[in-house]
Amino acid sequence: MADSKQDDLLTRRKVYIVPFIQPSPQAPDGFTQRFNAYWEAADKQISALEARAGVVNRVFAEGVLGRGDDALLMLEQTNRPAWRMVKDRVDSGARLDEYEDADLFGEVIDWSRCMSVGFITQSVAGAVSASYQDAALRRQRHLDKRLAEGLQEGEATLILSGSTDLQLPDDVEKFLVSPPELDALERWVRAVNEAARQQAEEAAGGGQRGPAPQRPTSDGGSAGKLWTPGSN
Repeated sequence: MADSKQDDLLTRRKVYIVPFIQPSPQAPDGFTQRFNAYWEAADKQISALEARAGVVNRVFAEGVLGRGDDALLMLEQTNRPAWRMVKDRVDSGARLDEYEDADLFGEVIDWSRCMSVGFITQSVAGAVSASYQDAALRRQRHLDKRLAEGLQEGEATLILSGSTDLQLPDDVEKFLVSPPELDALERWVRAVNEAARQQAEEAAGGGQRGPAPQRPTSDGGSAGKLWTPGSN
């Protein structure tokens, strides 16, 4: 009976979703060690999934433009631990397919940069925010379409994504790669940010000139000096 269930799983469409944690060169000491530990653990968890549900046949990566060697080069330049994990699968026969539309991705980046500048008038702020939301929605629709078209019968697809809440066809088996090292990294980041917030409050309360505590933004990033993964 168990063999029958595994045979059925091997013939179905599958996705292995990996939270796409990015490096942060300006992060405090301790980040890089936990960052690397996460990617090593994610790699091992994917290997375990491959042994049970099927080897990776293709790869999609958010924020990576192009396909094949060009996409691998971009990934190597921006996130080496993720690149090593993907390259091992590509060397074993998987395809790194094109996921992003370069124009849509660039538009989202441009509007997000505009939003970070700050505005004097609410009308301009609202117009920029609306443009950003529109570009983000069109990009997401493109990503959803690429997944719907790219997931092939009997294949396992590895997806590096900033969101684990992906829109997938009902008949696709979904596996979330979430090793304990990811939780450890997230808890460490929260602790670092909380310590920075308390230090800023103490400095302000003591009459010292220092950075005011910053409120985290709605997307989990930082509005100012509080550090989060991927912030500059």
